[in-house]
Amino acid sequence: MEILGLYFEEFPVGKSGTSAGKTIMAADIQLFSEMSNLPNYSANGVARAPEMLITMVSAGLITRQGMTEGTLVGIIETSWQYKSSVLVGDTLKINYLVTDASLGKTGKKGTIVFTIKTYNQRNEIVAEGEIKAMVRTRGN
Repeated sequence: MEILGLYFEEFPVGKSGTSAGKTIMAADIQLFSEMSNLPNYSANGVARAPEMLITMVSAGLITRQGMTEGTLVGIIETSWQYKSSVLVGDTLKINYLVTDASLGKTGKKGTIVFTIKTYNQRNEIVAEGEIKAMVRTRGN
C-alpha cells in the first residue's frame, strides 16, 4: 500500500489548515436519511441536513485532503456541538487545529486531537468539535 498521508511526527501541536468546500445537495440529505433510517428534516420548507450528516461531511473534508491516507489507524472518539442549521445549497468547509499529540507506549502509533470548526459560505460556524485519531509513526 502506498502511503500518501502524514505520519504522527508530521502533526505537531499547532498545525492548522482549511479544507476545500462541499456543497450540500438535496441528494446528500436524501441518501443519508435513507441509509440512516432518519426522517427528512426541513426548516421553513427547505431541506435541512441532520446533525450527523454535518459531522460526517466535516470528517470527510479532513479525509479528502489526504492527510491521513494510509497512516490513519482509526478514530478513537468524536464530540460535536451544532450551532446552526445547514440547508440545501450551503457550502461547508472546515478549519482544523492540532490541539494535542501523544505518542503511544510502543512508539508505533500516536494519538492526535483535531479541533474542528465547520463554516458555511457566509463564514458562520455551523458546528464545532473534536476528533481524536490514532495515526502511524514514521517507523511503521
